[in-house]
Amino acid sequence: MRTCPKCKTQTLAPLAEDRVTDPDTVPPSRCTRCRGVWLPHGAVDQHVVPSSLDMEPAATSADEIPGFCPGCRGLLVRARVEAPHPFHLDRCPACAGVWFDAGEWAAVASTEWLTHLDDLWDPAWQRRARERQAQKRHLQEIERALGAETLERVRAAIAALRNHPRRSLGLSYLIAELRSPR
Repeated sequence: MRTCPKCKTQTLAPLAEDRVTDPDTVPPSRCTRCRGVWLPHGAVDQHVVPSSLDMEPAATSADEIPGFCPGCRGLLVRARVEAPHPFHLDRCPACAGVWFDAGEWAAVASTEWLTHLDDLWDPAWQRRARERQAQKRHLQEIERALGAETLERVRAAIAALRNHPRRSLGLSYLIAELRSPR
């Protein structure tokens, strides 16, 4: 009996009966109570994710405690997904299956995380992703402060100086001009 890692007592129902081929593995399954979904490792890569998954984001689950793998009963390991509304995914370190709370599949499917799902549990990859997101937010703040037209002019100046052999001279000139009172 495969139970929901979040509800703890609800039995998981396979999403498609024709996909149940190996009785020792848990096929893509859903909890009928909390609407969470279990996807075995490779289900996303092999494009066997059923279209019946919830595509509407649900409210963030109040359950912050990881559950147990419905297949091998090991403790699921959590990874934070940096999104407009951050959430956690749970993965089994033994079989690499992933638990999606209701609506989390929709959030993952619409981001870069879908092609890097296994990387979510790699601290170095997560750090690089956070850095990219921070750079993006910083650039958005600069654009709000300067305006799109001025930012485009600054970018043009950067592009002109970036590979110029005397770029330090150009940069010095810009700094001196910006510091001088007018």
